[in-house]
Amino acid sequence: MKTFSYKDSTFGYIPCNICGSDDYSVIARKSQNDLDARTCLCKTCGLIYINPRMSKQDYDTYYKYYYRQDRMRIKGRTEGCGLERNFSAARKFGNALADKFAIYLKQGLTVDVGSSTGGILYGLKEKKPELEVLGIEPSLDESNYANAKGIKTIPELFENVEFFGRENISNILCVQSLNHLLDPKHFIYSAFERLKDGGHIILAVKNFRHQVRRTGKVSSGVQIDHPYMFIPETLKLMAEKAGFTVVYMDSDEYKTKDELIAQKESGMSVHHIRLVGRKDNKENRTEASIPKDLSRKIRWQFNTLNVKMYHLVKYSRKFNFLRKILRIA
Repeated sequence: MKTFSYKDSTFGYIPCNICGSDDYSVIARKSQNDLDARTCLCKTCGLIYINPRMSKQDYDTYYKYYYRQDRMRIKGRTEGCGLERNFSAARKFGNALADKFAIYLKQGLTVDVGSSTGGILYGLKEKKPELEVLGIEPSLDESNYANAKGIKTIPELFENVEFFGRENISNILCVQSLNHLLDPKHFIYSAFERLKDGGHIILAVKNFRHQVRRTGKVSSGVQIDHPYMFIPETLKLMAEKAGFTVVYMDSDEYKTKDELIAQKESGMSVHHIRLVGRKDNKENRTEASIPKDLSRKIRWQFNTLNVKMYHLVKYSRKFNFLRKILRIA
C-alpha cells in the first residue's frame, strides 16, 4: 500500500470557487486533528475553503490509499467494521431519500457523485427499481465494496471522470460529498448542462456553521478531506448561479432535539443542509447575483467570540438550566 504524508504534500493557493475573488479572511489555522489547514472566508461572497490546499494528485493519493484509515482513526473505529456500517446506514438513508424526494426523482439514469460504499444508490433502487444508477467514488476500499454489492461505481476523483459526456441524465446526487470536491462549481455547472430539462440535482451537505456552533470552535469543523465548507446561504448561491431553480431547501440548524431524533430514526442525516435544484430550459438560464452584505454577515457569524457565545447559550451544559426556564416561560 502507498504511504501518504500531509506535511510533505504539494500545496497551492486558489481563488474563491463561487466568485473568483482572492480577498479573504482567515478564520482557522488548524484542522480538527491538528493539521496545518488554513481556513479562509471569501470577503466577496462568504464561501469558506481551505487555502492553500493539497494538489489534485495528492488528494487522489489520499483518497485512494489513506482516506478510509484516516477517518476511522479520527472516529476511533476499526477498519474492519467501517465499510459495513457505512453501507448499512447509507442504505437506510437512500430509502429515506426515495420517500422524501419521490416527486423529484425521475425515471432514468441517476448518478451519485461521492457514492462511497454504494449504500445510498442501493437504497434508492430498493424503493425505485426503475432507476439506472451509477456511482463515482475515489476511495478504492469504498468503490470496491460498492461494486461487490452490485452498484456500478467508477473509482476516481470526480474531476478525472468523463461521465458527464452522457447527455440527458435524469437525477444527479451529491450526498455528503460536495465538501470533498476540489471544484464544486465545475460539478454543479456540469450537472446543469448534462441534466434533462426538468431534471434535478439533489444535494445533502454538512452545515459548517451548525457544526462549529455545536462545538464552540471553528477548527473543530475543519477536515483536510473537506476543501470546501458550506452553509445554507452559500450553497443556495452556488446552485442559483449555475442556473438551477431551487425548489426545496431544508436545514437542521434550528431544529429541536426531538425533531433531529425523529429525523435520524427515519434514516435521514442530521446537522445537514438539503437542497433540490431543478433544471429549467437552459435558454432561460440567468446567473444569480451575490446578495449585498452577505459576506459581512457570514464573517460576523464566524467571529471567534460569536461562535463561543452561541455555543454556550445554545449547546453548553452550563446553560441547561436557563434553556429549561426559557422553554417553560
